[in-house]
Amino acid sequence: MRFFALPGAVAAAVLVMLAAFPADAGDPPRLSDPNDRVARTDLTGLLRLRFLTTLDFPPFNFADPQRRPTGFNVEIARAICAELQIEAKCEIQAMPWEELDAALDGLRGEAIIAGHGITKELRATRAVSRPYFKFPARFVARSEFKPTSTDMYTIARDRKVAVVAGSAHAAMLKAWFRETEAVEVDDEAAAYKALLDGQADLVFGDGVALSFWLASPGASGCCSFVSGPFLSDYFLGDGMAIVMRKDSLRVMEALDAALNALEEKGVYREIYSRYLPLDPFADGIAMPPRPASETGEGQAERPEQSG
Repeated sequence: MRFFALPGAVAAAVLVMLAAFPADAGDPPRLSDPNDRVARTDLTGLLRLRFLTTLDFPPFNFADPQRRPTGFNVEIARAICAELQIEAKCEIQAMPWEELDAALDGLRGEAIIAGHGITKELRATRAVSRPYFKFPARFVARSEFKPTSTDMYTIARDRKVAVVAGSAHAAMLKAWFRETEAVEVDDEAAAYKALLDGQADLVFGDGVALSFWLASPGASGCCSFVSGPFLSDYFLGDGMAIVMRKDSLRVMEALDAALNALEEKGVYREIYSRYLPLDPFADGIAMPPRPASETGEGQAERPEQSG
C-alpha cells in the first residue's frame, strides 16, 4: 500500500512553495524511543545499498530541475548513508511505482523508499523498517472561525464537515466525531470548495495535503488549521517505512539504528523542516484566552481546582 499523494493541483505547486517558504516547521513528533539503543550492525561486507524511489510523490520524492531524485524520502536515504558512513556504497535510482517490487526482487536495488505504508501484508513479504513518518489528520476552517472550546469534539459538534467520501478520514470522522454533519464530496478539491463556498464549516483530511493547500494560491490565505493533529494507526496506518527483501534483515537493523540516530542528532528535524515548511503538526486556530476575571488570575485556587 502506498500513502495517498497530494491532489494534482496542489502537487504542482509544491516545488514553488518549497522554494518560497522558509524552513520554519516545528518539532516533528518523536517516532523512536530515546531510550532504545539499537546495536550498530557491521556493514563492512556490504557491496552496495541502492535505494529505489519514484518521482511522483512530492514533497517526499520528486525530480529536481535537473531531473534528479530529491525530496524528504531521498534526503532521509542520504542521511542514513552518511550516518552509517557508507556514502560511497549508496545509490538512489528512480523508476515508476509499479516497477519497484520487480526491481527489488530482481536485485536491481536493495531498498525501496517511496511512500510504502506499513501493513500486515507488507510485513509478511518484506523486511520493513520502523516508521519514519506518520500522516496526521487535521481540521481546517476559514480564518475568521472562532472556536468556543479547547476540545475539538465540542468545536466540531453540529458543524458541517467536508470530507472525501469513502476515505479513511471519512471513517475516522464518523467514529471519532459522531455529532458532526459530514458533507461527503468526491475529492480534496471539492472539500476545499465546499469550505470556501460556505457549504461546510470545516474540512477534515490529510494534514500534509492540507498544509500545502493552505499555502497555495487557491487558498489565498483564506483558512487555517483548527486545534491540533490527530493520529490513528487504525484509520491512518502505522506510517511510512523503508522496504527491503526478507533476506536483508541484517541491513535493515542498521537502517533502523541510523533512523534513531538521525532523530537524536537533529538531522531528521532539519530535513523535516526543509520539505514540510508548513508544519502539518502545527497548532491551529485556538480558543481566545478568557479575561482574567473569568480565569480567576491573581486569586487563590479553590481546593477542588488544585488537584
